[in-house]
Amino acid sequence: MNDIVIRKAKKGDETGIARMIKEAIKKKAWPYTGMVKYTKQKFHSLKKLLASKSKTVIIFVAEDRVNKRIAGNSNYSFQKSGRLRHRVDIGWMVHPDYMRKGIGTRLLNAVLEDAKKKGYKRAEAEVAVENKASLKLAKKYCFKIEGRKRKALLLDDERMVDTYVFGKLL
Repeated sequence: MNDIVIRKAKKGDETGIARMIKEAIKKKAWPYTGMVKYTKQKFHSLKKLLASKSKTVIIFVAEDRVNKRIAGNSNYSFQKSGRLRHRVDIGWMVHPDYMRKGIGTRLLNAVLEDAKKKGYKRAEAEVAVENKASLKLAKKYCFKIEGRKRKALLLDDERMVDTYVFGKLL
């Protein structure tokens, strides 16, 4: 996977990220996100976020330079002030064609290293209880389960699923 480069997302990546999400929805590859459609509103929100200079979300992408497509992305969000300014919330997703190839690992590593370098002290992630791949990745990076939320995630198809809350000190 030397052709996969992990880098910060930039303006213009929204098209590749949207394409990845649409393909995953079509293949029903991410059952625990519950996404059944990717709307123009979601696309425009992502586009606006990537164009923004005052960010509270940092996004990394895995770019397949040979096939010229986004193979995955990971992000962390934070607050600039207040009682939660020391922590980040993390999320990740990998294109169905690139799953189980270490891309999620590389993305999560990049996000955690960047957050730590910027001085954040704690990372959190919320993962559907049944999402075995994401649970495995979180545990690989020494995230600890700190609790379980019942019916915490409302999926696009209106189902509610339990989630684990993971935490990790950076």
